[in-house]
Amino acid sequence: MLRLIAFAALGALVGGVIVIAVGPSTVGYTVAGIALPVFIISTVLTLIARSVGNAIGASPEAVQQAKDARRLGVARIDALRQTGTQINDQPLCELDLTVQPLQGSAFASTMRTVVPLTAIPMFQPGTERDVAILLDGGPEVAFIDEGELSPAERARLRVPGRGSVPFIPVEPHRRIVDGVRRGPLLGVGRAGRPARFALFAVVAIAAATVVVAPFHQAVGQSFAAMQDGRLRPDLRRPEALADAQRALEEAIGHDRVASITVAADFIIVEAPLSAGDTKADRWTYRDGAVTNDGAATSQPESTAEQFSWTDVALDRVWTLMHDGAEQVDRPVGDALAYVVRATDDDVHSPAFGRPAGPPEIMFSVGDDYGTTSFVADADGSGLTAR
Repeated sequence: MLRLIAFAALGALVGGVIVIAVGPSTVGYTVAGIALPVFIISTVLTLIARSVGNAIGASPEAVQQAKDARRLGVARIDALRQTGTQINDQPLCELDLTVQPLQGSAFASTMRTVVPLTAIPMFQPGTERDVAILLDGGPEVAFIDEGELSPAERARLRVPGRGSVPFIPVEPHRRIVDGVRRGPLLGVGRAGRPARFALFAVVAIAAATVVVAPFHQAVGQSFAAMQDGRLRPDLRRPEALADAQRALEEAIGHDRVASITVAADFIIVEAPLSAGDTKADRWTYRDGAVTNDGAATSQPESTAEQFSWTDVALDRVWTLMHDGAEQVDRPVGDALAYVVRATDDDVHSPAFGRPAGPPEIMFSVGDDYGTTSFVADADGSGLTAR
């Protein structure tokens, strides 16, 4: 289970990094900030569990069952080695044992167990200890206090030399539960390793997908931008701008707007709460997601200031910027376009002085040596410098 958690956290971490690169960075940093410590902690715990793989998992119930069944014996400690791992500041040690049961043949084995520092003298090579044999035939044993064996039983038990008895290895990562060996939900041996790796990969991919899925549009746009050597899409380009328009229209619920601001990284729209309303909200499209920023700073005075998306040839914005930059021999740079109705200059009109004329596309290009402003008709024609 720890390994599944580790790979899920790894997948979430990768997903968070992807979101940082192509989506809302704050969301990506939050996900990565949670996934990274989970991955580290679960990995460390997995490594600790692996280091204690040969440790005997003996529950008090299993030991008592062995006592009741008189599966007892004497174990001689032939060698003690510290593994370098400590649990609760106590060393995890590897013990070479030779065991002589009350009933059955003697056997040798090697086990791992935590040996308190104060108890190390009791585990020196040559020391004999009473043990409970958890399963018939071993090799799992648990050290028990003296007194379970009668003096007569203890006297007749002679532990033979280690080289004269068969060696029975302890199966790693097993516990004795209800008289049977039980392993982890997922195996740890070579058998089934390809299937486990496939499962871990599926878990990691699924976790990454869950993180990235809400920002699939931004990811798709970024993959398309990579073909042009860019990490993020330029929203002034026709394809990305069309995606943004669709997302904004869907979120707003209608196609009426009072203004459109198009930048390389974001698009800001002021739109009425509903078609025909003069109360307007500000909407932002960034990193493939639309957010409602609340009431617009400037509220329209009449519905005459509004226009439809279809009234403006937004697919011409990128071309207009390059045409204007070419005219004045300056780079497009980070120029942004602003679309709003022209000011009504008819002194006899009730809307005189207000943005109630035909929609216009306005932008400026320049560098440190100067800036030139341009304006074009809504259909992308009539580009002129101001």
